[in-house]
Amino acid sequence: MKCLIIGLGSFGKTLAEALTDKGHEVIGVDSEEHRVEEVKDRISVAYIMDATERVALKELPLDELDCAIVAIGQSMDHSLRAVAALRELSVSKIYARALDQTHLSILRAMNIQKIFIPESYAARIFAERLFVDKMGEMM
Repeated sequence: MKCLIIGLGSFGKTLAEALTDKGHEVIGVDSEEHRVEEVKDRISVAYIMDATERVALKELPLDELDCAIVAIGQSMDHSLRAVAALRELSVSKIYARALDQTHLSILRAMNIQKIFIPESYAARIFAERLFVDKMGEMM
């Protein structure tokens, strides 16, 4: 699969590396040069660009993507602008990170295929495994 990941902070970078390790082609995008530098040698290609700008996104091979993942975790405004730009450019499968319930509601209204809140998911997994020892028994 060919995936675009917008937002290469802690979550986006880890996701990009994990997908690459599983054999997927990953295109990473972030507006911060240092984030792109951290991941550029681990993924297929990485770009420094403002993904909230439709004109900038047009430079990417959007018609070749299997999915686009908006992993922006600092700004609901930037996330929504990136999602809207991808929608306007006819990207068919868009997945997005929600920062809170309001963000989640807006993304649902935009008919995003998959919406995730990584912190909530991680907390549930941690809670399930918190008191389980190496043998799978409760501690």
